[in-house]
Amino acid sequence: MVILAMMADVEKVEVAVAHHERATLRVGDVFLKIDADQTRTNVEVEAMAMAPIPTPEVLWRKPPALALAALPGTALGRPGEPSTASSAAWAAAGAAARMLHDAPLPPWPGRSLDEIASHLDGECEWLVTNGVLPADLVTRNRRATCGRVSTR
Repeated sequence: MVILAMMADVEKVEVAVAHHERATLRVGDVFLKIDADQTRTNVEVEAMAMAPIPTPEVLWRKPPALALAALPGTALGRPGEPSTASSAAWAAAGAAARMLHDAPLPPWPGRSLDEIASHLDGECEWLVTNGVLPADLVTRNRRATCGRVSTR
């Protein structure tokens, strides 16, 4: 079976993300996502199917778990290590991110853009007010990511 072959000779299990709502583990070339909220998992799978860029293949689903194949290719970097990827590789990753960000929003209901922007404004304000980040850094990043600084 293909899935067993992908997980053969696994030397370790890596925790990619873990918190009180969900966890993602990497086992060989398989990512196992465990999520208590199946609605969130359903939305994620549907969104991946609509994405204009390559997304992981869904190997299997058995709630609360979702198994995804790792995307082919070479990692741009590893946490705690300097990247050895070429500038062309980083440019290609940036182009893919721009393509995804430029794609139309999924058709299902959710928070409006104004609600999301208002929440982000509040989070940015907290970062500055509590001295976590300098105001000029927050302002510069807000302009770079969404073309605006604040709605307040």
